[in-house]
Amino acid sequence: MKFSSIVSGLALASAAVASPACKRGKYPTTTVAGIEVIDTPIVRAVRTFIETYYKDYQPYLTNHLYRTWLFGAAAINSNATLKAELDLEVHAVGSMLHDLGWDIKPHSPYVTADYSFEIDSGRFAMEWIKNWTAINGGADEWDEVRLQKVNLGIMLQTFIGAPDFVFLDSQWITKSVGFEFPVGESPLIGSTNYNNIWAAYSNDTLFRGTNYTFTNMAVYKPEATYKTFLSDFGNNYVPGYNSTDYTLFALIQAGLDGEVAEYPDVPFVQKIPPNGGNPLM
Repeated sequence: MKFSSIVSGLALASAAVASPACKRGKYPTTTVAGIEVIDTPIVRAVRTFIETYYKDYQPYLTNHLYRTWLFGAAAINSNATLKAELDLEVHAVGSMLHDLGWDIKPHSPYVTADYSFEIDSGRFAMEWIKNWTAINGGADEWDEVRLQKVNLGIMLQTFIGAPDFVFLDSQWITKSVGFEFPVGESPLIGSTNYNNIWAAYSNDTLFRGTNYTFTNMAVYKPEATYKTFLSDFGNNYVPGYNSTDYTLFALIQAGLDGEVAEYPDVPFVQKIPPNGGNPLM
């Protein structure tokens, strides 16, 4: 369901791969919809936030965020080795804050006109954590590495393949988002867990809510959507919206035309290697 065409600034990725997973000892736990989950003050605060912040205008989003966290937690619980390696607090907080950029409230503190929702969601998730810990304590536990694990896991949620090369904790935030739009049920989660989670947090308006939200983004910040998959929603649903002149293809073609006009006498000779130019052969 979620796909994206642009995300930049991945300088942290190579360093992330080399860093070991954050092992933070044993956390207190509780059970939600039959799933054992981490139960720390900041996780409880995030739960309260998503239960209250979206209830008036986007209740489908609360359920989506809970399902994302719980599907991921169920899958993680099925692998003791993986569970021991992951920072479960990073996973919980990142999973439940991963769509801050979907907000539709007036003067939202989580949405900008300039950036895609993935980037807004990641950056403001970090700000949410900083603001909460500044008031409630624990800021020293959320160093830049932990914050960036949350940021990358959220920011790369629609960038297919990229999460495979960042922090393991970030990967599992993204994987958890992906469990919402599966091709069949994941064996990592199991039918019983699916049924329990769906019963507690119904997905009966997920696609209608998503369709509205993505279309709405194409209305109020079209420039941030032209080069992303959201352009399809704008082109199909928003009168007057036309991404044709703003695509990367249009940019390259305009540059091509300008280059030929400026340098008409400079030949372009492309030497083709014996693999026919196919680097996979």
